Amino acid sequence: MMEDDLISCLTRQVQEEVIENYLNERKLIDLQLEELGELGQKTYKKALKTGKRFTRIGYLLVDDAFRKEWSDLVRLGKDSFWFRCLTDEFKNDVRFIRVTALTHKGKFKKLFHEAYRRLLARVKEYKEAYENLKKECDAVNLNIKKFHSNYDLLTILQFLKSMDVCGIERKKFLGENFSPDELMSVDEKLYFKPVKFEKWSLPEPPELPPHPLIERRLDDLANQVYERYGNQLKSVIY
Repeated sequence: MMEDDLISCLTRQVQEEVIENYLNERKLIDLQLEELGELGQKTYKKALKTGKRFTRIGYLLVDDAFRKEWSDLVRLGKDSFWFRCLTDEFKNDVRFIRVTALTHKGKFKKLFHEAYRRLLARVKEYKEAYENLKKECDAVNLNIKKFHSNYDLLTILQFLKSMDVCGIERKKFLGENFSPDELMSVDEKLYFKPVKFEKWSLPEPPELPPHPLIERRLDDLANQVYERYGNQLKSVIY
């Protein structure tokens, strides 16, 4: 009898340790998923901010013909999110660019070049955030895979059902009036699904040529734009 009690006590102790480890690791996964979600939202906002820099370029190019010429120059895909940003309404909600030159044309050309340099800086920042999010997503998915391989959820549920657990945890994991028939349903509810990177609908970072590589061609394009729309552009040059 004493031997049976000892075995029962040890069994319960092991069960309690398993449950405690399970709950702690589950909370850790929950926290990682929450942080990953926040990181995804921040990265999405960076994509929108980067898009505004494309919109400023499109605004300075004035018409679709020049926008197409510029997009061909930087090898921007016509079906990309970034190309669509070129024709969005420019609301002047990006950091102001102040330039100095002797003429309005000189100011416009400096403004055009600086707008491209700032675009490159934003693209670089977004690319780093995009790639970091991918790495974090892969890491969380790996942790989820390890978690499920370490714990058999149906066994955990049976342990919980046979033990006295605090009300909030019992309600969270077992629900009210838990019965064996509900095991599979609870199993699906508590199962961590792998995170799909596509859920954030993030555009791939564009690969734009560095400024020195296309500086002369940008200069030529700025000349063409100013020759056609010089009077109109004076209102955007300070």
